[in-house]
Amino acid sequence: MEWLVMEVLNFQCFLPTIYNFLWFYLKAAKADADVEKRAKYLAVLALSDHEQLRYWPSTVAAGVVIMASMDSNQHGPYHQVIEIHMRTKDNDLPECMKSLDWLVQYIR
Repeated sequence: MEWLVMEVLNFQCFLPTIYNFLWFYLKAAKADADVEKRAKYLAVLALSDHEQLRYWPSTVAAGVVIMASMDSNQHGPYHQVIEIHMRTKDNDLPECMKSLDWLVQYIR
């Protein structure tokens, strides 16, 4: 059965990464170009940290967008990101953001 599913999909399956969710959270935060640039840079740095593999890519993407918004002093929009992400089953966003805290030193 798995072989049939793969044939129907033309063997085009992929694992989601932070970037698959980043655009969604940037749109939810109504991010400007500066926040978007910071978030993408943080996402590249987060991909290099093996510790982030224990979190879902959507959680890391939400954390990156929130941190980029906070660093740009845009505190209002990131509440929308938190609200949207809290609809997911896992509530590990605060823990993920603490593990991403080291990234902030690289965006200044």
